[in-house]
Amino acid sequence: MLKRRYRLLKCLFVTIGVVFFLLLRLQQRCINSWKAAADKNRALFLLMNQWVYRKQEGKNLQIYFDKNNYKRIAIYGMGDVGLRLVKELEHSGIDIVYGIDRNAPNIQSDIRMVKPNDELDAVDTIIVALIGGFDEVFDVLSQKIDCPIIAIEDILNEI
Repeated sequence: MLKRRYRLLKCLFVTIGVVFFLLLRLQQRCINSWKAAADKNRALFLLMNQWVYRKQEGKNLQIYFDKNNYKRIAIYGMGDVGLRLVKELEHSGIDIVYGIDRNAPNIQSDIRMVKPNDELDAVDTIIVALIGGFDEVFDVLSQKIDCPIIAIEDILNEI
């Protein structure tokens, strides 16, 4: 009888240990997910802050496009940054030929939307309006189209 109780207690403690371990792993995954979201939000804040600062200095993105003679562009990434870029260039004389996004069918925009694996029409440049992931996007797009592929951060740093 005592042996049986001992085995039951041992089994109970092992089970509790396993459950505790699994809960710790789940907690760590949640923490990592929240940290990644916080890092992305911070990067987005810093980008938008830099953009507003440039606007307050009387500068706008059209300066960059005019200087480099980019008249027909595409925008990769039609989230908040991409949509703000479309709005910024709305009456600038810059023709935004299309937007590129993996979620293209679900994005409401005044410009034509395509997916990255669709056929890409010729443009003067593609602006990557993403927070992070530029290198991966560059690798994919540079094999599909022959034009400069530029990160929005680089434009903001140059104007």
